[in-house]
Amino acid sequence: MSGGTKFQRELVEGSASRAEQYRDFVLGAQAGWGGLVYYEIVTTIAGGVPGAVGLALRGALYAPLFARIGRGVVLGRGLALRHPRRISLGDRVMIDEDCVLDARGAADGLAIGDGTLVSRGTILCCKEAPITVGARANFGWRCVVSSVGGVEIADEALFAGGCYLGGGRYHLGDRERSIAAQGSYSKGPVRIGRGAWIGAHAVVLDGVSVGEGAVVAAGAVVTEDAPPYTIVGGVPARVIRDRDA
Repeated sequence: MSGGTKFQRELVEGSASRAEQYRDFVLGAQAGWGGLVYYEIVTTIAGGVPGAVGLALRGALYAPLFARIGRGVVLGRGLALRHPRRISLGDRVMIDEDCVLDARGAADGLAIGDGTLVSRGTILCCKEAPITVGARANFGWRCVVSSVGGVEIADEALFAGGCYLGGGRYHLGDRERSIAAQGSYSKGPVRIGRGAWIGAHAVVLDGVSVGEGAVVAAGAVVTEDAPPYTIVGGVPARVIRDRDA
């Protein structure tokens, strides 16, 4: 089943206390109660503090939460973290306000390369598989990356606002059961090539590769691979032309 549906079922059917459910949801059972206490203290003290003071506090106090955090990382206020011990941030990564970094569903977690910018309101969610982001990638505001089959983003990939990558599909064959109860599957990882540009509100579905230097037009729904250095657009997306040399 998908990460969200599986977790919902565990909450409803599980015997854990509310405190244990909260700990497991936010940090994982392996964090222990001490880890949860530290998380609660530092997010309460520093999570919503504005300006340079807030940036300094989060830079100092949030570091022990992560698997790795590089030099010069900027963490905006309102940042929501899920299983941060599975999250690695390279040097000079910038995470804007109100973002979500969620590595709950993948042991290999979420890795963001040096110099990447994640703009306001963006969600990077490892539902069942990892997400890897190369160096100097750029996510516009309110992008969503949902990894069911894996997401691999190469260096210097550019995403305009409101893009959606990944996700999965639900089985539909049994009319007697709800769609959610039938479970989900993925056609494979999403791969975004080096220097590709994904236009505003474009959707790239699971199992699709966007080649190096390719351009996806605004509003496109990409269901098949986009060859390197092409421009694709439409619903479903088709090759419009090659990029000019």
